[in-house]
Amino acid sequence: MMKQLQEEQYPGIPVFTLSELNTAIKATLELAFPESVWVVAEISEIRCNSKGHGYLELVEREEEETIAQIRANIWAYTFRNLASKFEKATGETLKQGMKILLQVNVTFHEVYGLSLNIKDIDPTYSLGEMARKKREVIERLTKEGLINLNKQIPLPLVPQRIAVISSATAAGYGDFVDHIDDNPYGYKIFYTLYQSLMQGQEAEASIIAVLKQIRGHIKLYDAVVIIRGGGSQIDLSCFDTYSLAIEVAKFPLPVITGIGHERDDTVVDMVAHTKLKTPTAVAEFLILGMSSFEERLSDAQSTLVIRAKELLREEKHRLQYLMQQFRHIVKDRFNGEIKRIETASHRLIHGATQIIDGNNNKLKLDVNRLVGGLKIVFQEHKNKIKHFGQAIRLLDPINVLKRGYSITYLREKAIKDSSELQTGDIIRTKVYKGSVNSKVEAIDVEE
Repeated sequence: MMKQLQEEQYPGIPVFTLSELNTAIKATLELAFPESVWVVAEISEIRCNSKGHGYLELVEREEEETIAQIRANIWAYTFRNLASKFEKATGETLKQGMKILLQVNVTFHEVYGLSLNIKDIDPTYSLGEMARKKREVIERLTKEGLINLNKQIPLPLVPQRIAVISSATAAGYGDFVDHIDDNPYGYKIFYTLYQSLMQGQEAEASIIAVLKQIRGHIKLYDAVVIIRGGGSQIDLSCFDTYSLAIEVAKFPLPVITGIGHERDDTVVDMVAHTKLKTPTAVAEFLILGMSSFEERLSDAQSTLVIRAKELLREEKHRLQYLMQQFRHIVKDRFNGEIKRIETASHRLIHGATQIIDGNNNKLKLDVNRLVGGLKIVFQEHKNKIKHFGQAIRLLDPINVLKRGYSITYLREKAIKDSSELQTGDIIRTKVYKGSVNSKVEAIDVEE
């Protein structure tokens, strides 16, 4: 029927049924690829069914754009062997995002279409590809002058406030915490955990996001520590990327790494301020740094005490010398001042004597004049006193009574006016010698 249709309607053009076409394609592919070939591809998807068969989607990318894609299969027995071989060589299981070198048979099924049947995987290619990318990143960072940028930031003498980037469940983080908290010196180191993915495709972005978060609290910390509990080379591939390396290199605080990889340094290790092999080594580094600082303080204290004692001895000797010099100077000064005072005293006494002698005669004349004047004044006052005394004696009531006068009293009060008396009053009259009591019978009042 197909042959008839071709001859009648499409002369010169082959006409096939779909099965015939697929059979032809299969025969052509088997002829073109009679043996297995090696293919470089990236795993974009991988899954395993209940029977143990592996199914992969392989892609090729250029600048993040997919330019080729195909399905691939690994039958159960082969899958177990290849997965074990790959993990033993690389320390990592086959996973999405890996670039691998595969030995495949190109197959075409009339129903399921084109696919690759994986026969072998060369793990050295994956390791080599990672090494190539790592080398390119290192060369770029070196060319841009970023390799030693973070190393130029001075590490504080005693870094006690630490931002830790790790997974809370990582064994390495537990080792770090135990070593810090139980250090034999009893030092107190304050650390804050910033949780992040530490392996896999999303680890790079997760760690970068945490570093940016720490930047917002930069004044709270002295240094940043990135730690994890070791792993395979592929596990650590996130630490070989340019984006994470440049973030660490340009970070404004010293970055200390303890990623736990014994065989080689990651790019992040290379750009970090200080790289150590394990989280425990990072903790020990911080503790020994504090211990070293304490020893330096102790040495400085001892040196200071010794130097202070030396200075005290030197100053004591200098002070004693100055005191001796001071005594000599003061003694000489006193002797000089005593002589000057003695000379001044002699001059003063001599001058005073001359002044006293010069004024002595004048003073004697003034004294004589004063004494003479006082005698005259005293005599005049003496005469006045004598005159007053005579007058007083004449006015004495006794003398008055002697001359025949008397004094009349009414109730011991002297009577000066007869109007003070009444008829019948008993009065007493005082004479020179004695007194007389009388009774008033009549009163004469003179106008």
